[in-house]
Amino acid sequence: MEKTHSKALHDIGQNKIIWTYLPKTIETYYEMSFFVEEALANKEKGLELPFVILDKNGKVLGSSRFLDISSENKSLEIGWTWLTPNVWGTKINTECKYLLLKYCFESLELIRVQFKTDEKNIRSQKAIERIGGVKEGILRNHMIRKDGTFRNSVFYSIIKSDWESVKSKLKKNIYYS
Repeated sequence: MEKTHSKALHDIGQNKIIWTYLPKTIETYYEMSFFVEEALANKEKGLELPFVILDKNGKVLGSSRFLDISSENKSLEIGWTWLTPNVWGTKINTECKYLLLKYCFESLELIRVQFKTDEKNIRSQKAIERIGGVKEGILRNHMIRKDGTFRNSVFYSIIKSDWESVKSKLKKNIYYS
């Protein structure tokens, strides 16, 4: 992710359904610019590693990031993932997660990657399960939603011993050889 991605992210992020379960709703270009600048500031601090998701032609389709990075525990979380609804139901998320997980387990040599989502976000839960995430449990009143209600968070993980099986399944689903 770079500052120059702000406009493209803003342009594809106009559908309000994207922001239903995310901690923030981003409507204006200013809000998206701040979102990108905040992600890049956290990158500089070593707290996060933000990405833009591109199609094969370089068109911006969404964003994701590494969060809660722990080199000591060889773990991180993949989160803040959002895509333009135009690509929902396609293999874009699967391919994106394959590439991120491959990097996590094969380059960074992590032992755990976790995901979390709002208990009400069934679409996200199904997507995490489709990529091989193992449901670990629900943290009750884990967060406060932007509307002030309490959010229960569903936690998933993929651990190092799962990776070869998950990798094989993902490769079949995105036609990698």
